[in-house]
Amino acid sequence: MIVKDSEKTSDISKGLVLLMATVCGFTVANVYLNQTLLVSMSASFHVSAASMGDIFERKKLILFLLFAICIVLALNALSINKTWMLVTSLALGIVTVVPQIIVPLAANIASGHNRGKVLGNVAIGLVSGILGARLVSGFIDVHFGWRMVYWTSAVATLFMILLVYVYFPKSKGANAPSYKHLIMSLGPLFIKERALQQACVSQGMMFASFSAFWTTLVFLLDTDPYFYGSDMVGVIGLVGIAGAFATPIIGRLIDTKGAKFASLLCMSISLLAFIGLIRGGDWLPGLILGALLITIGTQANQVACQFTIFQLGEEKRSRLNGLYMVSTFLGGSLGSYVGLLAWSKWEWHGVCAIAILMIAISFCSLIPISIPKKTIGNFMNKKGSNT
Repeated sequence: MIVKDSEKTSDISKGLVLLMATVCGFTVANVYLNQTLLVSMSASFHVSAASMGDIFERKKLILFLLFAICIVLALNALSINKTWMLVTSLALGIVTVVPQIIVPLAANIASGHNRGKVLGNVAIGLVSGILGARLVSGFIDVHFGWRMVYWTSAVATLFMILLVYVYFPKSKGANAPSYKHLIMSLGPLFIKERALQQACVSQGMMFASFSAFWTTLVFLLDTDPYFYGSDMVGVIGLVGIAGAFATPIIGRLIDTKGAKFASLLCMSISLLAFIGLIRGGDWLPGLILGALLITIGTQANQVACQFTIFQLGEEKRSRLNGLYMVSTFLGGSLGSYVGLLAWSKWEWHGVCAIAILMIAISFCSLIPISIPKKTIGNFMNKKGSNT
């Protein structure tokens, strides 16, 4: 089965959507395994807790990356010191880009009238992987140690390789230019597309607030009044997974009401959740409800933003999604870092305050800003003459 980007496929099977969601979930989980393990790792290493798809055949690229993930996971499990763990964790983040290849592939295969619904269903796998990583890693850490978390994930990835090899369609960009040309086109593409810039700010800041919450949650639950272990973070993450099943609803809402309306709704949900958590963070039911709403708001907004940028052209979807996901994960990294700083200085209230500020910036992305087309044209002409 060969699917070209230029084809207008009328439908995509439910089984293939489920498999795409599953592979996305299992691979993205690898990036989040260590968030629940921070306390255990800091004890092991005696450190403080705060211390492109438009050109390649995608199925082969996915398989290659999955093999690389297996190797890096094994190296993570064999870490003997903090430096080793930092290097292998960085490598794991680099090779774990499989979801960013699958999502544009799903968008290409899906027909225009149900693209939002398909992206919402695939997003279930992403959210389940992000939050399920905390549940599984917390349980395994408590009973078998943190190294076993990485060995288990490596075995699961081998199983994903088999499923991808047997069931995934082949796909290659139509009339793809050279890799160098694609790389050189990223900057002008980002400058040209206002919708892409807005999506990057919107989800970057939303994911920053999401990461600030989940990164510091393990420390909140380790202190008064909770004094829970790392496995409790996974239990709360399980509640968040339930929120992931709201993403198909948002997908349908996008198909009917539009992506901008959906984004506004998602941002409002997350904002209200953090406002409530300022006082409700010390109350377990309130904390669980907040985790649920934050997950719904953040992940549903991702679907809305991806839907928006995928309307900009089939032939550049992987590049658009690549730029978008770089911004999203930069936001996530910023949120984790700033969240830890806020926790170290002001604890939970500081984390909520910084998250509210991030969501406020995300709201600003909805403000229409017009740049004269002549200005953009002059820049693009100048860029072309220099190259």
